[in-house]
Amino acid sequence: MDSAETDVKRAAEHKLWLEEKIAELEEEVGRLKMSLEYVDAFLRASTFRSASEMLGSAQEPEVRELRRDKGTDVIAKATITPEGVSIEPAEGLELRSATTPFRSFLISKILQGMKSGDMELVTRGKLARGTELAFDVEEKDGAIARLTVENYRDKARLNEILNTVAWTFSKMLEK
Repeated sequence: MDSAETDVKRAAEHKLWLEEKIAELEEEVGRLKMSLEYVDAFLRASTFRSASEMLGSAQEPEVRELRRDKGTDVIAKATITPEGVSIEPAEGLELRSATTPFRSFLISKILQGMKSGDMELVTRGKLARGTELAFDVEEKDGAIARLTVENYRDKARLNEILNTVAWTFSKMLEK
């Protein structure tokens, strides 16, 4: 074999080695990108809170009164923590879960809509499983005793829930 053939053979071997190495590195880069996407999704799903907000979870829950049509009549009490909100009709009010628009609007459209949107985010990896909105209605003899909403995640969503509950309870009292 002459030196030209030897050089060609070495170059061919070197080319194969380079192609194999590039393929290995591309595979590793692919795995690194997938890992980065997972970490990004986790960080997007996690609510970044200030130190004061983090300390707030150890403090007493915030209690808000919900008023009828922004009037003076208190129709419910909301107990708010960073994890969730618990809403109870005011003492002496008997609000039946069968009265519209409780199930048809508040539960089916608003809360179930938020939950479905969160589940879509979980499916796409943009929200960590277990941090999606969840809700529960406790009843006593057909009357609403407590509505609990967990994982509202941010203040805007909390305010939407509270305003919608106040509006819904107000409409129910008109019936």
